[in-house]
Amino acid sequence: MATKPVNYQKLNSELEQILAQMQSGELDIDESIKLYERGQKIVKELQTYLKATENKISKVQASKK
Repeated sequence: MATKPVNYQKLNSELEQILAQMQSGELDIDESIKLYERGQKIVKELQTYLKATENKISKVQASKK
């Protein structure tokens, strides 16, 4: 099963939208929970992406030495 590449900017933008909605105070509890869960999933994806990117950079830097 191939993994779909992460679009960092798209996910980051979606996370910002979720935060804005949650901070608005206009959501009911069910909507807030749903958005919170989606936000947590996005954060995990972004962390994984950033760690992989950090590892790639480290490898490139190590190969230059």
